Amino acid sequence: SLSDVFTYRLALSATLERHNDEIGTLLLKQYFGEKCIEYTLKRAIEEKKLTPYYYYPVVVYLNEDELDKYIKITNDMFRYIKQDRHGKMVLSEKGVLLAIKRSKIVAGAQAKVGKLTEIIGKYTSDTHMLIYCGSTKLEDEEDIRQIDLITRILGNEYNMNVAMFTSRENKEDRKTRIRNFTDGEIQALVAIKCLDEGVNIPQIKTAFILASTTNPKEYIQRRGRVLRVAKGKEYAKIYDFVTLPRPLYTVSQLDSDNIKKEISLVRNELMRIKEFKELALNSCDSDKLIDDIEEAYSIYS
Repeated sequence: SLSDVFTYRLALSATLERHNDEIGTLLLKQYFGEKCIEYTLKRAIEEKKLTPYYYYPVVVYLNEDELDKYIKITNDMFRYIKQDRHGKMVLSEKGVLLAIKRSKIVAGAQAKVGKLTEIIGKYTSDTHMLIYCGSTKLEDEEDIRQIDLITRILGNEYNMNVAMFTSRENKEDRKTRIRNFTDGEIQALVAIKCLDEGVNIPQIKTAFILASTTNPKEYIQRRGRVLRVAKGKEYAKIYDFVTLPRPLYTVSQLDSDNIKKEISLVRNELMRIKEFKELALNSCDSDKLIDDIEEAYSIYS
């Protein structure tokens, strides 16, 4: 698609760097040229184009069964690393499929549902909330999807008026749900990926992000979804469910080989915490968690 027939070219993106694709990123930069204009999130908040926000990382851990599966898939992935034509070590097609399977374990960690129900208790009377779920199923819950279980719990146990916002709803249903959400009739939208791009609901005040994506494009888009300016909205709140392999006090019992199998997940979660907390109104509140994680896994940045 990068045709040479166009004399004048303009690229607009909030996420210029392509995740895990250095070659693709380089091709785009070569095609469009150097960055000429940048409008930062910090400036947008300062100029009141976006809403200030509070950031709350919520730590959960993989349970024993989830961790065993995560380690097993990681071991399998090591067998599918190959060298590409540029000399870079990458996953083969089979390895990529395994990586996706592994990421679903993290996204669907059972502990997230329990943590959400703990936190949501003080928001049962609030409106304009967004809950981002993973698309995975929860094996310990009769193979039910995470989004279905959360919708059921919030509706039945907390008597909240919630609605799903997924690809299963048709266009008219989604329009109706957005209208009812904007009016406050629907308290919370429970979504998977339909709200990632192209949907503007500035009234969102509080977001619970359960789907632990490692792709900066996705979590930057999700944060932006919450920071849109709306009348009467002084600030937003973001609850980010950070998934770690195990409690930090147990990490010292691991040998270097086992730490190697967990470090990728830990680094990815750290990267997102640092990105989200940097411009938050309560930025310093996340510092201790970052220090504790880096100390436990001997990560020195």
